[in-house]
Amino acid sequence: MLDLAFQPDRRSRVPMHRQLADTLRQLIASGRLPAGEKLPASRDLAATLCIARNTATRAYQALVDEGALVAHVGQGTFVGSRAAARRAGAGEEAREEPGEEAEPQRPFAWDTLLSQLGRTPPPPGLLAPAAGPARFDFEGGRVDSGALPFAALKRAWSRAISQTLPNVANDRDPLGYAPLRHAVATRLVARGIGCEADDVLVTAGAQQALELVSRVLVDPGEAVAVEQPGYFGATMVFAAAGARITGIEVDDDGLRTDVLARALRSQRIKLVYTTPAAQMPTGAVLSDARRQALMELADATQTPVLEDDYDSEFRFGNAPLSALKARDPAGQVIYVGTFSKALFPGLRLGYVVAARPLLGRLALARLRASMGPDLLSQIAVADLLESGALERHLRGVRRHYAERREALLVALDAHLPTGFRWSQPTGGLGVWLALPDGLDADTLRREACARGIAIASGRAFYRDGFSGGFGDGASDGRGSGHISLSFASETPATLAEGVAQLASIARRLRARGRRKKT
Repeated sequence: MLDLAFQPDRRSRVPMHRQLADTLRQLIASGRLPAGEKLPASRDLAATLCIARNTATRAYQALVDEGALVAHVGQGTFVGSRAAARRAGAGEEAREEPGEEAEPQRPFAWDTLLSQLGRTPPPPGLLAPAAGPARFDFEGGRVDSGALPFAALKRAWSRAISQTLPNVANDRDPLGYAPLRHAVATRLVARGIGCEADDVLVTAGAQQALELVSRVLVDPGEAVAVEQPGYFGATMVFAAAGARITGIEVDDDGLRTDVLARALRSQRIKLVYTTPAAQMPTGAVLSDARRQALMELADATQTPVLEDDYDSEFRFGNAPLSALKARDPAGQVIYVGTFSKALFPGLRLGYVVAARPLLGRLALARLRASMGPDLLSQIAVADLLESGALERHLRGVRRHYAERREALLVALDAHLPTGFRWSQPTGGLGVWLALPDGLDADTLRREACARGIAIASGRAFYRDGFSGGFGDGASDGRGSGHISLSFASETPATLAEGVAQLASIARRLRARGRRKKT
């Protein structure tokens, strides 16, 4: 009997017989099922795998049609051509080398052994290799590396190595380096949050914090409410936990609490994820009235709120509102912060502030995953906080980014053709653009990339960017009508030049589309 490691993904849009055919094809192409080997009857295979017999029959027939299997009436089904399986799997012609069938090379067939989570595809472009530095880099998650406080960084890391590390090299505090947690608690007073060092858990960046929360709170099949558009990294984490993703619209005042209220009435939502200080990716600030409404909804329905305060350091114009956590006497808001935006993305250091019963569970989950973030970085960042060097850097870089924000908005107004609309963010480091009719975000991104202009397609920020296993696979197409532009890593001059070239590409694409219609 064929010992086949096959687990159908019953949430996938790919029919089950095609999933089975893909698995068998990979085994044949890799040489793990050698030519001439007899396969079990479809009835027996279906019984072994606990699937319908028709599923097994259709999978066999598909492979027979390709030449990867051979069926002989009265004798059974046998493995056919390895080359045919390789051609079908690659979608292109593959030349069979002499002796290939006789002495097959047998790479391990990892694709047939992946878990349901392992088979889930990433958002578009997430794992694509870097294409080298772009001429104009409008991708999000960037900082201006030239504005970093290099002297302060050098002093902090040098002191961490020479003075502090020898005394704490064996530190194993389950919540993280205690002086850093104390410095974080002191710093959060400016966000209106009153907490102690023992209310803070240090993590390997905000992304790990989100993953820990999902692991501790969310079971497969439970609903998590996320902003639409919203941060793709959060959607990815919750979907990986098996959650049903419930999208909640945003507008110029942030998360629409009226839409959330309807969702809470219609289903049990386990967790609400929001970015109130600078909504990702629109930059909208959650209004005071909606903050109050969100907290009342959360209290009335006993729903935890996960507040991602990733970009709260960067406000332009108005004074920042306090954090949601500042309105949380009951302890149902889980607050996540990061140092990646204040310093640089490669510094994987963040933190969670939560009620202590939950914080202990999060700490245990973090220990299982990594035993804790890099100690040397924790020591150095604690030094930057205690010395005031980080706050001095932020005061300067806020002015720096305010100039770049204004330069981008001026360039958009000057160069983009009719039909584009964009946000006027008062927080964060990016601008959200709606494309005119007839222009597709992915097409624009590809054309721009080919000319050295890096932009982010809006598809990654909507649920339709996660089809094929993420969330419920819902797709409304809105993501294809938007792009996101960051102004952090380009000068005012290069922002203007890059937008002008992007506008030229957009005009060509629209003209091409009009010619096709005629």
